[in-house]
Amino acid sequence: WSMLNVPAARTPAAILFMSIRVCMAMAFHIFQTIWTASLKSRFDFGPADHGKFMSFIGLTYALSQGFVAKYLLQAFGANTPKDRVRVVLACCAALGLGRYVAFETNSLVVVYAMFGLIVTALGVVNTVLTADTSRLASSEEIGGVFGILAAVENAAGMLGPILGGLLAYIHPIRAPLLAVVGLYVVVFALVWWGYERLVLKSHEKQAAKTK
Repeated sequence: WSMLNVPAARTPAAILFMSIRVCMAMAFHIFQTIWTASLKSRFDFGPADHGKFMSFIGLTYALSQGFVAKYLLQAFGANTPKDRVRVVLACCAALGLGRYVAFETNSLVVVYAMFGLIVTALGVVNTVLTADTSRLASSEEIGGVFGILAAVENAAGMLGPILGGLLAYIHPIRAPLLAVVGLYVVVFALVWWGYERLVLKSHEKQAAKTK
C-alpha cells in the first residue's frame, strides 16, 4: 500500500527500475541454489576455499564501487545518454555471460576471472542504478521510492530460492542455469528498450521542475 502514497514510485521510470531490480535479484538467488554445490563437485571446495573466494568477491566489489565505477563512467558513460545506456548494457551482458562461463568451466582460474568481471560489473551497475534512481523524485518522495525498491528486492530474494528449487524438478542444473541467463536477457532488453526513453528523459523533466 505504500506505493499508493508515493506517486513517484508509480512512474514508468520507477516501474522500470523495479522490474530491473527484481530480475537481477531473482537471477542472483536462483544461481545461488546451484552454485555452492557446483564448486564442491568441480573443485572440492571446503570452508577455507569459500572464505578466500568470498574475500576476493568482497574486495573486488568494494573496489568496483569505490574506484572502477567512477572511472568507467567518466571514460565511457558521461558524454551522452546513449553512452550511459551502453555502460549499463555491457554490465548486464557481463553478469549473464560471466555466470554462465563460471558455471561451465573446469578451471578455477577462469572462475576467479569471471567473478572478478561479474562483481565489477555488479558494482558499476549498482552505482549507476542508485545514482539514477535518486534523481527520479523530489527530496520528499525519494526515501519512499528507495524503500519500495528495497521491498521488491527482498520479495525477489524470498521467491528466488523457491523458484530455483522448483526449476530443479525440471532439470537439477540446466533449468536453473538457463533461468538465470534468461533473466539477464530480460534485464538487457529492459535497459535497451526503456532506460534512455524512460529514466533519462525523466531526469530531464525532474530537472525542469526544480528550475
